Amino acid sequence: MSNWDTKTAEWYAEKYGEYATNKLGVGALKLPEDSTVVDIGCGTGCALRHASEQVTNGTLIGIDPVSRMVEIAKEQTVNHAAAERIRFYEGAAEKLPVKDDIANFVFAFDSFDHWHDKDQGLKEVRRILKSNGKFIVVKDGGLPHGSEAKNALKRALDSAGFELTKEENLEEGDVNCTLWVCLAKN
Repeated sequence: MSNWDTKTAEWYAEKYGEYATNKLGVGALKLPEDSTVVDIGCGTGCALRHASEQVTNGTLIGIDPVSRMVEIAKEQTVNHAAAERIRFYEGAAEKLPVKDDIANFVFAFDSFDHWHDKDQGLKEVRRILKSNGKFIVVKDGGLPHGSEAKNALKRALDSAGFELTKEENLEEGDVNCTLWVCLAKN
């Protein structure tokens, strides 16, 4: 994310920090209370704060490659009811700063398109997912059937050994997105 700097992070946080796709995506999931969730490209941490309403005894980890974004996420979470269970780290999708087999769920909410090396990022997702863990991709604006963006995502997931198990279009007001739930093939 070489074009992301302090100014861009602050602009994004102000304009999109509480963007509806985070609430829509998390709301469409059933997250067990003791889950470990890792959000790649977590931005302001909004999706994790929403997830904390379901994950009441688990761990929520946000990772973002922009140091100012990590600072903003920490600032916006410090007074949140689940603050003690939400941690943020600086890091890229291609080299996640967490242990192997740690996550029940890995989120990529509007971040997958920003990964520099999608193949390496997907290898990292597989590395940190527990057996039967789920990779959740949310794409703002949706992914129309037959679109090149959708086909490219399907190819990348298939090549990395993921199986698409659920695809759902979500809408709230004038915001729409597509949610994909993927399992790692054995």
